[in-house]
Amino acid sequence: MAAVVTDHVRRAWQMVAWYVNGVTGQSRYTSYVAHERERHPEREPLSEREFWRAHYAQQDTDPGARCC
Repeated sequence: MAAVVTDHVRRAWQMVAWYVNGVTGQSRYTSYVAHERERHPEREPLSEREFWRAHYAQQDTDPGARCC
């Protein structure tokens, strides 16, 4: 019985973590690394810090539909 409860709690925690990563954008870096490894295995992916710097620089250059 305790194992079933533990399994449900673990699954719920994973779902919350998945949601939070999506909302905060953390999943963008994970998706980028997966894409780079699959499509461009010869290239070293950017570090997380480099990725976010490039991402924000791109947003500043082309704000698109942002309000400000």
